[in-house]
Amino acid sequence: MKKTIIFIFTICIALTTLGQNGSKVAHTIKGKVVDANTNRPVSYTNIGLEGTFYGTASDSEGNFELKIPEEMVDKTIYFSAVGFSNKQFPVKDLFSKEFAVVKLQSQSYGVDEVDVAAQNKVLIRILRLASDNIKYNYGSGPFNMHFAYSSEIAVDGQVKAPKIATVLLYDETGYSAPSKADAFTARNYSVKKEQSDDDYRFSSAQINLDELLGFDWVRSASGILSPALLGDYKLVLESQPVIDGQEYWVISFNTIVPSLATTGDYYAGTFKGKITINKEDYSILKIEGEAVAPKNNRQGRALAIGQNNSDFYTDVLYTFEVDYKNLLLKRVAMDKSYTYKGKKFSEQSVLEMNRAHTNNLTVVDSRDYFPGE
Repeated sequence: MKKTIIFIFTICIALTTLGQNGSKVAHTIKGKVVDANTNRPVSYTNIGLEGTFYGTASDSEGNFELKIPEEMVDKTIYFSAVGFSNKQFPVKDLFSKEFAVVKLQSQSYGVDEVDVAAQNKVLIRILRLASDNIKYNYGSGPFNMHFAYSSEIAVDGQVKAPKIATVLLYDETGYSAPSKADAFTARNYSVKKEQSDDDYRFSSAQINLDELLGFDWVRSASGILSPALLGDYKLVLESQPVIDGQEYWVISFNTIVPSLATTGDYYAGTFKGKITINKEDYSILKIEGEAVAPKNNRQGRALAIGQNNSDFYTDVLYTFEVDYKNLLLKRVAMDKSYTYKGKKFSEQSVLEMNRAHTNNLTVVDSRDYFPGE
């Protein structure tokens, strides 16, 4: 998808250059294309003069520049972007503006009425905008988040005593620069066992904390929220519900060929789910998914298993849910079943945020890898 956009952008520039050769420039238009409802930039908008091959495209921040030759000053200029209504007017209307702001109206209705190819383009556009707007829709750091953690494990149907803990997370940059690298370097945490007088701590691997936080794709801009990977999913508009008075898209996704990049799982054989996106500001309300993998590393689903390593899970099946509220991660839940050393295991883990703050911060400078039970 990214290569396609770059190709289209290159062609537009080439056509612009061809159109300018040998022509005297009457006016240079500079401006920005934004969403009329949110004032957020509309990336990669097609901009051209009707009846010609002359045009350009807005960049990732919605900015554009177009030199208008003398022989084209009476033409009509158009702006076209997937998910928005086309806009057109006489190009002369922009001559009096030093910097033009062109507002496009979102065209969210009727997505389910177009053909599959057209709908897929619209859904890609929605997901790209959801990713682009993370830094606007979620809290920037530094901040602390306080989580309640609980986990229940059954072995061959016998339920073991639940694990309960509190997790203090420190995020230095928050959602202002979402990426996998930033999420790893800027996020640290400590884990403390509840119902105990001492400062006994769990092993992070035992409670799958990195695995749970890894499902926060908004923070890491990964999975279905990575623009570079959108071409690797099959997308379908599942529904358009109204939740608490606001309209949403529910988009289902299914990996075409599962990979570590698209699933976060080194061995996933199938991976699918759905994402719920607010129509007004493209914020994410919920991410849900399920996966099947023939095996998983005991230290995390993203890790490979060495050739001589026989200590791993098999027949792995898991589902997960991630909820967002008030600019932050609210809850992550995972149900996981697998076979280990001939026994059947079933795990239910929940990480729920109960408080967040930006003042009186506790800075945590490492991830809590203390030995556990």
